[in-house]
Amino acid sequence: MFGNNLGTNLYLCEELKTTLFMKVSAFIRKTANKNDTDSQATIYFRLRDKNKDIKSASELTINSNHWSPEKQGYKDWVTLISDEVKIKLKNDIQNIITIITQNYTEEADAEWLNEIIDKYHHPNKYKTQEEIEAEQKPTFEQLLDEFLLKHKLSEVRRKNFRVVKRAILRYELYVRATKRGQKSFVLDIDNVTPDTLHDMWDFFENEHKYYEFYPAIYEQIPEKRTPKPRGKNTLIDCFCRIRTFFLWCHEHKKTTNKPFEQFKIEECTYGTPVYITLEERDKLYEKDLSEYKQIEIQRDIFMFQSLIGCRVGDLYRMTKQNVINGSIEYIQRKTKEGNPITVRVPLNEKAKAILQKYKDHPGDKILPFISEQNIIYDYPHNVR
Repeated sequence: MFGNNLGTNLYLCEELKTTLFMKVSAFIRKTANKNDTDSQATIYFRLRDKNKDIKSASELTINSNHWSPEKQGYKDWVTLISDEVKIKLKNDIQNIITIITQNYTEEADAEWLNEIIDKYHHPNKYKTQEEIEAEQKPTFEQLLDEFLLKHKLSEVRRKNFRVVKRAILRYELYVRATKRGQKSFVLDIDNVTPDTLHDMWDFFENEHKYYEFYPAIYEQIPEKRTPKPRGKNTLIDCFCRIRTFFLWCHEHKKTTNKPFEQFKIEECTYGTPVYITLEERDKLYEKDLSEYKQIEIQRDIFMFQSLIGCRVGDLYRMTKQNVINGSIEYIQRKTKEGNPITVRVPLNEKAKAILQKYKDHPGDKILPFISEQNIIYDYPHNVR
């Protein structure tokens, strides 16, 4: 039965003797009047061995009239207590008995038994600082939310970061859906590597394809528009934002991980800018676009911006109150906090004519703006 190794056999025999003699049970000491169903008695645990008999109180309680010493739990006839409560008490008692049995050694005493039971009721009390920190560690998504809340960003950049955040969360779902053994995958700020970033790059680049194959991902984390192919400059911009997030996490001691040190991001490449001439501008201004009302509105907004020379972000913030005595007065967003100087731009006749044209449009904005993302820059082929 035990084989031929004498030392091993003796050890197994000692273990078997310990198991045979050692017994753990639950009991109560308090009694109650026959009709008393409200008072509670403490449940104790008793450990008996061949040469020891130790007891310790737990935080579990039960009415004395409901207690069954044989079942070490509720009596069968008790109906006033829900099955959920009965099952929980039964499980708690059995769990404590199991823990005592599994951790028992011959050196066990009353203090040891007290600690074993206390540890069951208050596990965090006995965890190391490292274990507590690991359990309290924020998720990648929570860190992104904290970054968006605390890092100084314009509202436009904040929206752009949210787009990247949603794509990152879809990447997590994509990995769970497609990679073997990764059904519980979540990004961990401390474990992101250059390989992870390369894999994310591939996902970002081909997301418009995955949209067709894995529609459930986009049902969970949708976008207002169907994903379109991302060009290289767009991908570079996305990963510059992710790098900014990692730098913020490192600066605020959220991680010591620096995956971008081995993941280099190229510079964006742009074509040579082409500027329209004043003659071309006037030709565009005078073009009859009455058949294309929305295009006409966007043409006029473009013309007005070119006539006053402001950033599109500042333009979109302008209201009718910014028009003062034939001029536009505003504080540039870029210098609003550092050097808030009011800029005053006199309006020429073309700019005044555009404002007059839209003076009755509803709302307080200076012109009938649409969202920046939906500005129409491409005209129909027959508009010349």
